[in-house]
Amino acid sequence: MTTRVMRPLAFMGLLTFSPWTSQAQEATALRIQWEVDPPASGLQTVCGRVFNDAAVDARRVRVRVEGLDERGDVTRRRDGDVGLVWSKGIGRFCLTTSAGAATYRVAIVGVEWVAGPEAP
Repeated sequence: MTTRVMRPLAFMGLLTFSPWTSQAQEATALRIQWEVDPPASGLQTVCGRVFNDAAVDARRVRVRVEGLDERGDVTRRRDGDVGLVWSKGIGRFCLTTSAGAATYRVAIVGVEWVAGPEAP
């Protein structure tokens, strides 16, 4: 298993993470860590954690896993829900996609910030 620790990169509420370290910006408090399991039966599983360092909860957190070819072009894409990530908490995800990508990219594609604890 290869573990890749990502630093947050924010642009107008959309968080994008590549499999390499990105520049951190002040606009967000979400961090992501993920790993790719070895392929099995033609499938590849990407699992990870979303860390919320903010003083507020992150609700309806969604992630996207993209498989990239050798040129960096997207060859497969899968979205999934992390759900509610409490303030100072951790959310987990596991997404399965078809195997065969040269590398993967994981992005947070949606989040709602809430002032207090709420159910998803």
